[in-house]
Amino acid sequence: MRRNQHAWNLRTAAHLESDFYDVASFKAGGSSLRPLELAELGDVRGKSLLHLMCHFGMDTLSWARMGAEVTGADFSPDAIAKARELAAEVGVDATFVCANVYDLPEVLEGTYDIVVMTYGVLYWLPDLVALGRVVARFLKPGGIFSVIESHPMNGVASWVDDHLEVTGRYFREGRGEYEVTETYADSRPLPPHPESTWPFTVGELVTALATAGLRVTRVRELPVDVRQRNPELVQDQDGFWRLPGDPLPLMLTLTATIP
Repeated sequence: MRRNQHAWNLRTAAHLESDFYDVASFKAGGSSLRPLELAELGDVRGKSLLHLMCHFGMDTLSWARMGAEVTGADFSPDAIAKARELAAEVGVDATFVCANVYDLPEVLEGTYDIVVMTYGVLYWLPDLVALGRVVARFLKPGGIFSVIESHPMNGVASWVDDHLEVTGRYFREGRGEYEVTETYADSRPLPPHPESTWPFTVGELVTALATAGLRVTRVRELPVDVRQRNPELVQDQDGFWRLPGDPLPLMLTLTATIP
């Protein structure tokens, strides 16, 4: 996990300056939240919200602007430092905690009406069952856990001419090791560094949450993405990115609760 922590320290500085995150618009009063998470969580006014793996907190603070009492957690010291600076600059009340997701129960008290994770989070976690236990620890009975993530089928097949070709494996095992030189935000360059990710399937995610005592209430597999991860994706009138003909799920949303 230490190598990934270093990777996200590097990304923080690049992302703050990127058009992708557009921090200036947020500082001017805008929201960084996309339609998917707004639809999944609904009205958050007056609710306590814990945002796991919050990066530098712009989404967390956007929920605070919508009336939630927010806490953001991330394992990157640089990201949490910037989140606190951003909260102070825009005058939004928020709590930010620097901790690995698995260690969060050691440094954070209380329970929450909402626990949320969004976009590019699950691949960085080697143990989804342990994640489920953390969510169960912090979620109030009757509360909502929401995750919005790239579907694990995303990248398994590529559009070539007028047909799909299978270029990867859905049922992968073990840790992936990568040498990385840029970030997804505007393809900004980063100093070369190693990263590790872990594959998952929808079944593994649902089972992990159920094992931790959560009740999964909804799973949606969507044929859209929020950014152009691959050149074959085309943008629709709503701003989403799709493969021609919508042949595969590209995004996953899941909602669960504590009975």
